[in-house]
Amino acid sequence: MQITKHIPVMLEQSINGMNVQKKGIYIDATYGFGGHSNKILSLLDDEGRLFAVDKDINSIKVAEKASLDDKRFSLKHGCFSSLSDYSKEWGIYGAVNGILFDLGVSSYHLDNPDRGFSFKNKGLIDMRFDQSCGKSAREWITNVDEKTLSNIIWKYGDERYSKRIAKEIIFERKKEQISSTDQLAKIINKAIPKNEKNKNNATRTFQAIRIFINNELEVLKDALHNSYNILAPKGRLVLITYHSLEDRVIKDFLKHTDKNLSTPRNLPIKSEFLTKMYELVSKSIKPEEGEIAANPRARSAKLNILEKSNEDSV
Repeated sequence: MQITKHIPVMLEQSINGMNVQKKGIYIDATYGFGGHSNKILSLLDDEGRLFAVDKDINSIKVAEKASLDDKRFSLKHGCFSSLSDYSKEWGIYGAVNGILFDLGVSSYHLDNPDRGFSFKNKGLIDMRFDQSCGKSAREWITNVDEKTLSNIIWKYGDERYSKRIAKEIIFERKKEQISSTDQLAKIINKAIPKNEKNKNNATRTFQAIRIFINNELEVLKDALHNSYNILAPKGRLVLITYHSLEDRVIKDFLKHTDKNLSTPRNLPIKSEFLTKMYELVSKSIKPEEGEIAANPRARSAKLNILEKSNEDSV
């Protein structure tokens, strides 16, 4: 298994945003290769606890090989949409002081041809974060109809040439199976009339297929909804996003969990009952120039920090 050197994005800003307390209880919902987790552990004393989750079994294997025998730390293979179940299993439901989400795709996934995420590295199209379950992108592309394919490329890639791309993929699929990342990228580039400056034409379509295959936005919505009852009063959500669709999910989440906004003005409800579920501590913080220079993939990252504002369950 090829492992790319791991550089955690916005490490200092995100961990500072969690306001880590020495005896606190925290969840790293996207463990990856442990960059953020290691930083959190360094700030905890013997009574502090860190629980981590990752969908990729390879991340779990790497952590096990590294002999992570820290009694303050627990790691689970799973999806962060199930954090409610996991936190109950761990006995920390309603007592968590902070949850970190580092969303999107990692350098390991992009740089490893065996994972089939990127057109820059030839490999079989896969794109699953968890290769132990679900259909690969290759299987899906082999069977999807043109209209559905076009809709997915438009919805999750904001690709204005989605219909042309879908039509070209279906046309080429009739000749031979589309199996490799470079093969798919060539078909996409053939369908689009011109190149965008500093961007490969296949970027948006690959993003769209990946988001769909992993059900990324729905999983994020579930995790955000469940987070309120997992957190202790004043517990924090720290979210690192990488594209506008993730940002939109967070914006909509804040809007719909703000009782001041969601309650009709003409209802006879006293103001003390109209309280926000979350306060926005910091919004859309961007990486510093030095970090972007050292790690170009951090360029699109944005950091949002939310704090639970009351103790009532929803």
